[in-house]
Amino acid sequence: MKTNIILIGFMGAGKTEVGKILAKNKGLNFIDLDCLIEKKEGTAITEIFKNKGENYFRNLETEILKELDKNKSDISKILGKYTDVGKDKGKKKIGRTDNCENSIIIGKESKNWVISTGGGMPAFNENLKLLKNIGTTIYLKADTKTIYERIKSETHRPILGEKGFTEKTVSDKLKEREKFYGQADMTIYTDGLTAHASAEEIEIFLNVY
Repeated sequence: MKTNIILIGFMGAGKTEVGKILAKNKGLNFIDLDCLIEKKEGTAITEIFKNKGENYFRNLETEILKELDKNKSDISKILGKYTDVGKDKGKKKIGRTDNCENSIIIGKESKNWVISTGGGMPAFNENLKLLKNIGTTIYLKADTKTIYERIKSETHRPILGEKGFTEKTVSDKLKEREKFYGQADMTIYTDGLTAHASAEEIEIFLNVY
């Protein structure tokens, strides 16, 4: 198995929550790439979209993935450019928004990482190829209704609009990205599962992968 574990999937699929649990269970490090981008830019993703546009944001995603790919054997080597990781162990808030609280967790000794990606990351540029180079890609799959119920009250989802998006908005965007998500090394169906149960499913699959 490749060293790092990459969680992909639509917004609201549970990548961050499941990723933290999985990292803890396996003694790995964890990082949320959306929050790393926020740290790099010094502002929230919603503001990046608003002030600089989606293309600028997508290029940031690719730029960071290229750096991760070059340093995939020890990702912590490059994080000092964006964070104070490495100065001490433990949890760190690296982004500019509340949802980035504790979005980097450093394990005791491991150089391997569980990486939570932004929902659109695999669908742009050469990102999917880079993600597969960096580690084992796992698609956290949930149906439209499940996703909508999880995110309908949130306002930090710029690709759907800050407010007023509908279940159909989610469905259309999910269908657009499914062809990319479906290329993951493995798929975990999360409908009806808690985050802990989803992490356990991943561990089972990884043991036989």
